[in-house]
Amino acid sequence: MAAAAAAAVYADHPFPLITTPNFKLLAPKDTVTPSDGPSDSNKKPDVFDDCASEMACVHNIIMRGLNSIYLQAPHIKTSDQKSFLNYVMNWHKLLHVHHRGEEEGFFPDLEAMAGEKGILEANVTQHKAFHDGVDSFKGYVGDVQAGKQKYDGKRIQALIDGFGQTLVQHLADEIPSLQNLRSYGEGKMAGYRKRCDKEGEDNMKAIGTAGLCFVFANMDVHYEDDLWKSFPPAPAPVKFLVRNVFWWMNADQWKFAACDRQGKLRPLYAVPVPRSA
Repeated sequence: MAAAAAAAVYADHPFPLITTPNFKLLAPKDTVTPSDGPSDSNKKPDVFDDCASEMACVHNIIMRGLNSIYLQAPHIKTSDQKSFLNYVMNWHKLLHVHHRGEEEGFFPDLEAMAGEKGILEANVTQHKAFHDGVDSFKGYVGDVQAGKQKYDGKRIQALIDGFGQTLVQHLADEIPSLQNLRSYGEGKMAGYRKRCDKEGEDNMKAIGTAGLCFVFANMDVHYEDDLWKSFPPAPAPVKFLVRNVFWWMNADQWKFAACDRQGKLRPLYAVPVPRSA
């Protein structure tokens, strides 16, 4: 009997992606659903919308990565386990660097600009809400890598279930927090754009070459009608190196990613084996 073809599975679920503020403002009203929030096509994005939208893109990279891990974990072959676990650890490193940068520098600097300490404290509090769950997840993956525990894809899913919804809610909630800094005035917040750019640059340096590849491998450049085709805003030589040099240094990992080398969303690599027809 002929085997049925495997259905294409993409990293767009189970955790939903964020609609960027800029897309809500720039897209035709009939393309923005009620769940995306209100659309105001008469308003052009300002620096607060721009920076919040770029943060949303980073958060979507994190969520595509998490979706790709969650969906593929139960279907990883023994021969692919080492590569997949390295991929998972690159996801964790991105998340850790991202939140450490916010807590240690980015948020305090924004609060200093605004002249009001604690205005972003709610976001830091949310970090603490999923910290233990993420640590348990990393601990298990590390134990499997060290040979202390056996690989269990269902356990990986269960561990993600323990923190996933809390993490995703935080990633969504942070976007309006950054937009709301507009209320402190463009004068006080004159350095906002420059500080956002520095945060991105610092994080890209901190995650290393493998981390950069993870970012590019989970950034859908065609998301929201190609609005983010140039994201991340790295210099052209850096993008060339990532896609044509660094990529091949850990190419065994990126087959699990949401996107191909050019940033096009693609079906996931490890999917359920279809039953015979």
